[in-house]
Amino acid sequence: MTEKAVSIQDMSRIHLIFGDFDNNINIIQKEYKVSIFTRDDEIRIKGDENAVDNAEQVIKTLISTVEKGETPTEQSVRYAISMTNEGKGEEVQSLTADCVCVSHTGKPIKAKTVGQSKYVNSIKKNTIVFGVGPAGTGKTYLAVALAVRA
Repeated sequence: MTEKAVSIQDMSRIHLIFGDFDNNINIIQKEYKVSIFTRDDEIRIKGDENAVDNAEQVIKTLISTVEKGETPTEQSVRYAISMTNEGKGEEVQSLTADCVCVSHTGKPIKAKTVGQSKYVNSIKKNTIVFGVGPAGTGKTYLAVALAVRA
């Protein structure tokens, strides 16, 4: 049984990390079969060593998301878990950094997945980019947002 602590700079935002009714933390606990709780200014994780390491990475991703002014959703938590399981957990933390542009309502338009991030970077670096993939994955939306920004 291993225990790790992740320190929190701003405890007033802990509710954003944990989610409504602790939904975000419950998802992580069920996925990794760990126990997560707060003590003082820390989030503590207890469980098997590998599971604790993975849960710690996901929690750090949530903290990074909150520090950048965003609210983690169930979808973003599940995506962070799947990327962490693939060994790409640190790539997820960089996703919220680059805003493509801002919509007319003031909502920032940005890449939500690592694949979208690579696509946006390709469009920025190259004159012509062919985006091939399943329908509804944001290819046209991001391309138009980048065109509007240009």
